[in-house]
Amino acid sequence: MDDASTFMRGQLRALRPPVRADVLRVLDRVVRDLPAHWRRRRGVPRLMVFLDGPAAVRVETITFGELSRHGYLDEFSRWAAAVPAARAEDHGCAALVYGDCIHARINRIGPIGSAWHLPDTRVHVRVAHRDLRVSPTFALPFEVDGRLIPRLVFPAWVSDTLAHARRM
Repeated sequence: MDDASTFMRGQLRALRPPVRADVLRVLDRVVRDLPAHWRRRRGVPRLMVFLDGPAAVRVETITFGELSRHGYLDEFSRWAAAVPAARAEDHGCAALVYGDCIHARINRIGPIGSAWHLPDTRVHVRVAHRDLRVSPTFALPFEVDGRLIPRLVFPAWVSDTLAHARRM
């Protein structure tokens, strides 16, 4: 177990059981569905993942236009928590999913050889819950498996940590 796993377990342990159950439902859906949405050239897509009833979790793509309703895009890190918080008010729990190179994509840094073409190495999941005052952020590293048909693969500790948190 490495430092990232220990940190994630600590964040999940700090949540009350009903809140933790909702957050785990959202994180499970991110880990399960993100590989299908990921593309090597485009990187980690911007997704909104939220509870949709007592048993369902919904995944929707979110555009820069929708994000810009919450603040100036060049100050993304200052207001990123407001995006899932607005959805959590209606649905109980929501998460904004994005890659660690989102600032390069927002600012459209180009041309070839610049940050625009740097690949994402982590998935950031900014979670908001209507019963939480502070929204935790989870940074999940991933690897790219396969050259001809690349696919996003999370390390084994991610699913192990989520399984351990379910048993808490």
